[in-house]
Amino acid sequence: GEIMLRLSSPNSLRISQTNSLDVFYGGGEANVAVSLANYGIPVEFVSRIPKNDIGNSAIMELRRRGVGTSHILYGGERLGIYFLETGTASRGSKVTYDRENSAMAQIKTGMIDWDKVFKDVSWFHWTGITPAISKNAAEVCLEAIKAASNLGIKISTDLNYRSKLWKYDGNRHEIMTELTSYCDIILCNEEDAEMHFGINENILHLNHLENYSSKLNSQLQLEYLFFHQWTP
Repeated sequence: GEIMLRLSSPNSLRISQTNSLDVFYGGGEANVAVSLANYGIPVEFVSRIPKNDIGNSAIMELRRRGVGTSHILYGGERLGIYFLETGTASRGSKVTYDRENSAMAQIKTGMIDWDKVFKDVSWFHWTGITPAISKNAAEVCLEAIKAASNLGIKISTDLNYRSKLWKYDGNRHEIMTELTSYCDIILCNEEDAEMHFGINENILHLNHLENYSSKLNSQLQLEYLFFHQWTP
């Protein structure tokens, strides 16, 4: 996945109200890797990062958290960036992406030796953010998933739909259906299922949730489905 530079306005200020920004590094997949490392589970993060001070700082942050970085590929000109305004009271948080043409967005199939990456590996996790970055990233994601599947590695994903991504030409439903067809475990919510697979149903009641989950499972043929639902 893509680790990003996060620039956050301090003290819940808007970007327009501050003259300084706090620096953090993270991303959906990187956060999972850090969580696993916190539990003492050996974990490696696979990505493409520019060979400059910003890229090196991102790698240092992963290492500081106990995440392995031996399979990170150097290349490209820039690290993806996002700006965060933390919400307060009735104002929600706001994210602005600046990640086009990032090192990860420009990755290509054949760049990563997946046999080497997956040696002695038992589990591979990816998220729906990676194929949303660019067509190239989606193709490399599929390349990785197929390699893991061929080696009998358990595969999991968090669908993680991002409305501000998926800007390239391509059928999102077809792309995600193929990618998830190799998965054993999927984590999702109702928006993920609707936007990625076109499954839409009122699930405020338990019986509807069971029917909803059944539809997803029959379409995706999963070993496990973890469904998380927000309630006010």
